[in-house]
Amino acid sequence: MQIEYVYSFASALWLTVAILAGGYARTRNRSAWIWFLLVLFFGPIGAFLLVVFPAAERKPTS
Repeated sequence: MQIEYVYSFASALWLTVAILAGGYARTRNRSAWIWFLLVLFFGPIGAFLLVVFPAAERKPTS
């Protein structure tokens, strides 16, 4: 296997995990964009923090 394919696969996987983390953050009442960027830059560490942190409380609507 050529190294270019490995880099392409790893990049696609990294981006996919960041997108999924953004969606999961939304279900936990957190900012999808912020968590997407955190996981994009920090990878598995950011995803781990998202899973470990408790869900944020919903803001009351008036």
